[in-house]
Amino acid sequence: MTLPAPRLALCLLALALPGISVAEPPEWSGNPDATLVIKTLPGMMRYDLGELTAAPGARVKLTLENPDDLQHNLVLLKADPQDKDGQKFAQDTWLLGEKVIATGWVPRDHPRILAASALLNPAASETLYFVAPDEPGDYPYVCTVPGHSLLMRGILQVRKPGKVLTDLTYAIYRGDWNKLPDFSTLQPVETGKLPDGRIDIGVAKKFPGGFGIVFEGKLTATEAEDYHFFLASDDGSRIIVNGEGIVDVDGIHPMGDPKEGKEKLTEGTHSLRVLYFEKSGNRGLSVGLRTKSLGWQDLSVEPSSRRATKAPPTPILLTPKNGEAITHRAFLPGVNPRGIAVGYPGGVNLAWDADALSLALIWRGGFLNVASHWEGRGSGSQLSGYDQVKTGHGLPMQQLKSLDEPWVPTSTATIKYERDKDNPEKDMTFHVRHPDYQFLGYRLDPKNRFPTFRYRYRDAEVSERFGPDSIDGREALVRTITVTGSVPADTWFRLADTGSLEKNEAGWHPVDSKLWLKVEGAEPVVRSVDGKKELLVPIEAAAPEKRLTVTYWWQTEIGGRVK
Repeated sequence: MTLPAPRLALCLLALALPGISVAEPPEWSGNPDATLVIKTLPGMMRYDLGELTAAPGARVKLTLENPDDLQHNLVLLKADPQDKDGQKFAQDTWLLGEKVIATGWVPRDHPRILAASALLNPAASETLYFVAPDEPGDYPYVCTVPGHSLLMRGILQVRKPGKVLTDLTYAIYRGDWNKLPDFSTLQPVETGKLPDGRIDIGVAKKFPGGFGIVFEGKLTATEAEDYHFFLASDDGSRIIVNGEGIVDVDGIHPMGDPKEGKEKLTEGTHSLRVLYFEKSGNRGLSVGLRTKSLGWQDLSVEPSSRRATKAPPTPILLTPKNGEAITHRAFLPGVNPRGIAVGYPGGVNLAWDADALSLALIWRGGFLNVASHWEGRGSGSQLSGYDQVKTGHGLPMQQLKSLDEPWVPTSTATIKYERDKDNPEKDMTFHVRHPDYQFLGYRLDPKNRFPTFRYRYRDAEVSERFGPDSIDGREALVRTITVTGSVPADTWFRLADTGSLEKNEAGWHPVDSKLWLKVEGAEPVVRSVDGKKELLVPIEAAAPEKRLTVTYWWQTEIGGRVK
């Protein structure tokens, strides 16, 4: 169904808009002093970089990529000792409400903004061009979408460039090792200097493998503070400061995330040695450091990664206990954001779609792995079981003039919004609540906490209750649909839109190779519209109460194996 929508609704829908247009790139855009790329981490509500680095007055090209499934932006701010991380700026922005919704949650005329992206849709990106401040310091960047800055923030470190390492030399050794050797017992085959002060394993590019390098130099500390060293390599390496090992990634392995070590250094000059060996195949060595005064410094030609990585979290499994069901709000595959998952005793589970007011998904075995909620917002599939079946999609009830009329599974509206583009008006389609439906929530049975979902369809109230069962030793789910009140003539309830659906001799309708369903309380109809089969059940208009019992029965052993 398509609904008209007034232009006034634009302020309520601007979260779906990409924001305002961006100025044309400057003349120097093809030759910036610094090129930076920052990404959002899917499901984590974080940027992959918590810090960026630029020299004072540098011409910066910054690209923001958004592979997440939510909208985000990036706003770079002038330093403020009362708001060092930009949180207060973001919170003040939220309070502006509809004044900044249309501009992608960015108060564009705010004097504190140095650069700002548009509000990026999922899978979108944008490149910003700006000149870094002349004054060294820490400049915060945040996502100003309401609530996002609690996690989505970082610092642009503006620091004067300097040669951190001086008197840097290298010595190359030949050998076949599985770990770092004692280079003091070996004779180098080549030695040299690296006058630009950056560690570079390219000095051994003529050797296909079987070599090691010792880099030695002087590290000057302008003040006493903690030095954080970062090391990654393919194969093994080690950082030694003043004769003490600080970071060790020895052995044969591919390049991984950098390992960190910390050492408090006094003001003055310190010795630094980096040991490295390569057995064969790929090679790589990245060395970096961070201090409060220097910010981030790459000590090697190959930059050290500072990206936040999403390590697989330890599973946290929800499991029904004591004969009670578990009800949990979750992001689930194929289900709208207002999905409600229910795990029943006996290993039968479902997902109820509170946007479409219908059963969207059932599965068996494990219920949910909610580990992604621990360090993110719980995106991605959280199902921990097997044999997932989509029983249908979209709104469950509709009045049909004939059985040839197509089913309308969603309710949408269109709106025209203005943008500073060649085409100033463009149709935008979005989902809205269908006027025939209203979600009334759900009630939990006090004995077993089984939920009963409730909603209104026109003048009728509908309730749906589910419970686990077993037939011939295989899992089943029983769904009881009760319609109270009057509905228009020719009203139908859609139970499935996948599978062959043709009823067999025992009265079962195959939804797919794993699942059958049977209907009691009405005679279902299998129809084909636009080449797609659907299973519909008539709802009588005059009946004060109509009750349907639908049984879903798995036809394989758990995991999909044929019984």
